[in-house]
Amino acid sequence: MRYYVFALFFIGLSFGTKAQNVTDAVRWSFTNPGGTARTLGVGGSFGAMGGDYSVININPAGLAAYRMSEFTISPSLSHNRTSSFMVGSGNVETKDRFNSFSLDNAALVFANKKSSGGSAFAFGFSKIADLNKNFSYTGSSNGSITRRFAERANGRDVEGLDDFEAYPAYAVGAIYDLDEDKNYETDFSPFDDVRKNQKVDQEGYINELSFGWGGNFGEKFLLGVSAGIPFVSFQELKQYGESDATGDIPVFESLNYTEYLNTSGAGINFKAGFIYAPIRALRFGGAVHSPTWFTLNDDYYTRLDYRYNDGEAQYYDNRSPDGSFKYRLSTPAKAVGSIGTIYKLGPIQGFINGDVEWIDYNNNRFNFTSFSDDNAEEQNTIDINNEIESFLGSVVNVRLGTELAWGVLRLRAGIERGDSPLSADTKKIETTSLGVGVRDDRFFVDLGVRFRKYDEGYVPYVLLDPSEETLVNNKIEQTRVVVTAGFKF
Repeated sequence: MRYYVFALFFIGLSFGTKAQNVTDAVRWSFTNPGGTARTLGVGGSFGAMGGDYSVININPAGLAAYRMSEFTISPSLSHNRTSSFMVGSGNVETKDRFNSFSLDNAALVFANKKSSGGSAFAFGFSKIADLNKNFSYTGSSNGSITRRFAERANGRDVEGLDDFEAYPAYAVGAIYDLDEDKNYETDFSPFDDVRKNQKVDQEGYINELSFGWGGNFGEKFLLGVSAGIPFVSFQELKQYGESDATGDIPVFESLNYTEYLNTSGAGINFKAGFIYAPIRALRFGGAVHSPTWFTLNDDYYTRLDYRYNDGEAQYYDNRSPDGSFKYRLSTPAKAVGSIGTIYKLGPIQGFINGDVEWIDYNNNRFNFTSFSDDNAEEQNTIDINNEIESFLGSVVNVRLGTELAWGVLRLRAGIERGDSPLSADTKKIETTSLGVGVRDDRFFVDLGVRFRKYDEGYVPYVLLDPSEETLVNNKIEQTRVVVTAGFKF
């Protein structure tokens, strides 16, 4: 479990070199099938089925099951609740909530049905990752973030300090070099119990614009291909503070450190799949997803203010310059295997579908040299990709879903059990989904609800000795509600 937390510590502090790290690799490659309420309601398990736009993100062969052309639109509402606890004696848990409204899907499918087959062409967009989350914590633990700043500065002249951590800390007096030996001091000892607090706000998404085609050959063999263009938008604001209201720490009074990050960009990927139905009641499916080749840009800055009293009240603040860095990221390929059955029991009919998805997060690869002439970026690329190989691994995600139809009424349920991308973490990511819908010949409305729970570790700032870092445990509960309205023509 220590490695689970260790891999996530990169969320804490990374502006001194740039903001790209193992956490970013997971963020941009940890996506979910979905878009419509129907697919959400069956837990994203649709690989051997068809007749829903979301199959373009799972197995595009399912597009060939369309009998009529269709337009869909899917607004959504998300509710995230995070409980945070900073490890330490006497600290208490804090709770934060985040609600967001968005559009998860808008798409057109044009079907060309023939007596013994046919084809369909589809285009539209789906939200494949929701990055909205906020959390906060407060409490006391040993040590100060100023030690992090000093470690970044040690061995360097003032002119060689980085613009985002070490130099701002030096400029405001949070670190200093009394002996001029390039070993920087702070106002804290490692054993000082320091009051800490932080608020982290994250907002963003990955929306994928997709184009797909599916062909139906004699109702037995379905083939499909698609191309996806994912668009990334992500903002993170972190506001960290330390204080000494009781005067236990000589000289020091308060510190506030702000980090801002904005990531934007786009990529491209391809998918291909098949569905084979030896008999009407049994269907097998398989699909491969290429890597997504992203071009991303990070814009960022930091701000630090520091108060102390050395016989006279002192206050200084410093804002870093605006940083910007453009780079490439290749996320892993995926493979999806599916099996499903279609049944009919009197007036009731429906399907049961199971998907098994394999993805190796170890295959994430950054490239910092594509848009930079700095020779140091080649070594930075090697370092971060080595970290990815050390901390990320392959996972198997299993999804099982069912839909029951009785007249115009549809009832749905699904579950998903997935492994953590972090190779040393054995905890499962668990998701449960429910759905209901009403469908007639030309119009339908579906409602899907997904419940997800997981834990994560967070380290506010990274030290050379991990055993002396502060740890925050987050428990996250997410509820997502999607409504899809559709028209057939």
